[in-house]
Amino acid sequence: MLIKKIVCNVREGQEATFSSGQERWIELRNDEGFIAQYGGWSEGNVAIIIGFWKSTQSYNHFMNDDHDAIYLKTNQQGSIESIDVQLEETDVRDIEQYAKSWMLEQHSKVNERWTITTENLEELI
Repeated sequence: MLIKKIVCNVREGQEATFSSGQERWIELRNDEGFIAQYGGWSEGNVAIIIGFWKSTQSYNHFMNDDHDAIYLKTNQQGSIESIDVQLEETDVRDIEQYAKSWMLEQHSKVNERWTITTENLEELI
């Protein structure tokens, strides 16, 4: 499984724009190999997001074919001051618990409005 950990520094005054845009990533559900994504606010204007993909191949397909089109629909352009992305491959048994634990380490908790899961989450793991 591929895990994508994202830390975004959001521009002052752009929190609402970023947050409503984050809710528009719901289209991830349509990408083959996507499993789940969780996110929330940390201290200050820092947004924390963690995504789970079945494989590096499915993630790369998404990045090459669908990412930019979804990003443009979010209207998050200009709301992000900086972004740090880390990718890792590991086996995870309880995705929700893994996400919540990592987010807690980042001084964040899950914002349900940013949560995206596939309908058959258990089948994919």
